[in-house]
Amino acid sequence: MLNQIRINFKLLPTPAAGLALGISSLGGLWELVYGFNGYIQTMTAGVAAGILFSLLLRFIIHPKTLWNDLSHHVVGSVVPTFAMATMVVSNSLITSSPALSTTIWLAAIIVHLVFLVVFLYHRFQDMQLQHMVPSWFVPPIGLIVAVFTCPQPEKFEPICYAILVFGIINYAILLPIMLNRLIFGEKVQTGAKPSIALLAAPASLCLTGYLAFVTKPSPIIVAVLLGIALLMTVVTYMALLHLSRLTFSPGFAAFTFPLVISAKALYSTGDWFKSVGIAEHYITQLHVIALFELWAATAVVTWVSACYIKCLVAKLQDMYLVYKTQILVTV
Repeated sequence: MLNQIRINFKLLPTPAAGLALGISSLGGLWELVYGFNGYIQTMTAGVAAGILFSLLLRFIIHPKTLWNDLSHHVVGSVVPTFAMATMVVSNSLITSSPALSTTIWLAAIIVHLVFLVVFLYHRFQDMQLQHMVPSWFVPPIGLIVAVFTCPQPEKFEPICYAILVFGIINYAILLPIMLNRLIFGEKVQTGAKPSIALLAAPASLCLTGYLAFVTKPSPIIVAVLLGIALLMTVVTYMALLHLSRLTFSPGFAAFTFPLVISAKALYSTGDWFKSVGIAEHYITQLHVIALFELWAATAVVTWVSACYIKCLVAKLQDMYLVYKTQILVTV
């Protein structure tokens, strides 16, 4: 039985880290917008931590699977969501255990950088344009999550600044290349199509990090990032109408975080509008869109989570049947 459990850990999909990221980020956003005395954030962080711990056990028990994942042109690009989700989970510990929160946050940054370097190493070994998919935004730009989850912004200001600049520059470089590949290159393979949803994430992530870190944001930068974020989010919603018809796979986790961070970016922009004296009716319009995106993100995260649970239950049933068969054979 224990050996069977050990084998099943090997089958735990790495994209589940993306679901953990979506769940924990969604809880944090509901907490930020409406306030639930920390209950929602703590609950979702606990669920995410459970998923991350399971993946960590898999990496420890079967380290070769992690290396194989990082060498893959699609799966390797989503491995850093493990570190990103860890950063978000650490943010829920700021009040109760600031020292632990800081330690986990710093460790997650280091882990993310290691994943980035290893992923780049493998890609330079076999660089092909048709391998490029939207999930490639994750390793270089996903690190920006560290900026708005930083437990001590004043103390770690240089680190946050470097990460923010690094992420925005990489997005500026990668976006035109990615669009060229998607428009003029070969069709994205069916198994990698869920990653198209990640188009919504980078601009919103850059905007959220920028507004969280910069004291006096440039209206031009905010306008550019907001425009791209809204456009990419609309494209993603349109793509979801098609992608949701695909047979479920662990890659569906890619639907979750982009929608959450898009909503968070709009709420952050609305707060900035208010601070600079933008007319109230414009802020209200933005908050209406943000509220729609929040509920849409909640629905998608719930749906993907339900699909994961369904697959888990089926796997547990199979494991039980195998165990029962082994007992009968022994008897």
